[in-house]
Amino acid sequence: MNKALFCLIIVLFGTSAYAVQPRKSILSCPLADGTKISLLAEHTAEGQRLLLELDHKIETAFSDMPDSDFLGEVALAKCAQSSLVFAINYGSPYLKGAVIRKNPATYKIERINFAEKSLPSYLYLGRTRMRLLIPNIGNEVSTKFVIYDYLPEKGQPDEATGVDAVPSKRGFKVIQLK
Repeated sequence: MNKALFCLIIVLFGTSAYAVQPRKSILSCPLADGTKISLLAEHTAEGQRLLLELDHKIETAFSDMPDSDFLGEVALAKCAQSSLVFAINYGSPYLKGAVIRKNPATYKIERINFAEKSLPSYLYLGRTRMRLLIPNIGNEVSTKFVIYDYLPEKGQPDEATGVDAVPSKRGFKVIQLK
């Protein structure tokens, strides 16, 4: 009887390594309204699943594709001037990530989602706009950089913009990300 119980315990505890582990906080960043946003990870056998905790709610980190399950390794996690910037390498040639902040004037959530072969180099933060500058190493467009914008009242446009020169800093606080 004791041998059977011992075998059952080994099986139960031995398989727990393959189950989803408890959530772990990777980074917490202060936001403009005094609250914070936390990047969380659930560790699985296939990699990390990223989640966000904001305003006492936990949600998937990639709200632009809520039905997709991105598992991989964190490639970028940084607090930048009351914003959270993060990206995950999930095995394809692309890195999937986002920038999230609460607008300093309205305290509304603003978000830029991106998927590129390179990590962002610069984050431009304005009073009503955000911009993310990413080197174009994928050559899907014929420009040196790809820009993702967040515009007031419109949010994030459907397509990123290609440019050959670094945009002007006028009206923005520019933060180097790498």
